Amino acid sequence: MPPRPAAEAQPELKRAPGWRRFLAPYYTSTLAVLPIYGLARHWFDETGGSAYSRVGSSDELWEKERLIIACLGAMLAARAWRRLSIDHLMGTATTYIKGATGLLLWFIDYRFAIYYALLLVVMYLFFPQPLFTGPTAVRPLTPDAFKSLVEDGPADVAWLVEFYAPWAPACIHLEPVVAELSLKYSCSRLQFGRVDAPRWPQLAQAHKVPVYGAIPALPMFILFEKGKEVGRIPHMYEDGSISTITVQRQDIVAAFGLDGYLAAAQDDQRGGPSRAAAAKGGSTKKRR
Repeated sequence: MPPRPAAEAQPELKRAPGWRRFLAPYYTSTLAVLPIYGLARHWFDETGGSAYSRVGSSDELWEKERLIIACLGAMLAARAWRRLSIDHLMGTATTYIKGATGLLLWFIDYRFAIYYALLLVVMYLFFPQPLFTGPTAVRPLTPDAFKSLVEDGPADVAWLVEFYAPWAPACIHLEPVVAELSLKYSCSRLQFGRVDAPRWPQLAQAHKVPVYGAIPALPMFILFEKGKEVGRIPHMYEDGSISTITVQRQDIVAAFGLDGYLAAAQDDQRGGPSRAAAAKGGSTKKRR
């Protein structure tokens, strides 16, 4: 059997059905709280509400329901069009549905809405949105692994490292995208890694990645060549502030020249490395 091309040698560090994450309590609890509104709606129809109600009749409540459902549908359609990943869409849908339910409960009886809000806080604390668990070639990096692989590893292997936090929504939403890119672009010239910034804060701070109090900084993607940073997104300015852009798939591919690394690896395999292709494989000017 002929050797596998270097450009296709992609380590699969995880192999778990990704769809199972959508059975996590974060998602299923949304369906579990919907009957709460049904019970409250039945109570309002039977009793006509109370002094704490914001509508005076079932017909008036029905008008509110139609308006809120229409707005919910429009917002979800817009999010579906601009989604970063299915996790982003599902997380947004979960939040919007819970919010719409709370608003309708406020119309029925604002005391119900207060109790419901407290329930949502408890659910948020105990049922966080799960991380993607499907196929990926992203290698988790401890400080020791970072030093041996990224800083002291082979000089001809670049590393695209994601500094992330498992509790940050932006990291959760982008994780399937990073996994897909790692499977497509991991090759003899480029490897993918990730650092849990809250778990290894000293490593994050050593590379000027704010861990706390700077949500736009996470996830932070840094490209290393020969152990040195040659580019990052979001962009860091001279004063240390971070660009507030929403990182998307095309940003990662274009900013770090991933196609160039893959082309260079394929040229190496064919026995004719292309310097021009290799030159496209990322920035050579450090950005701050």
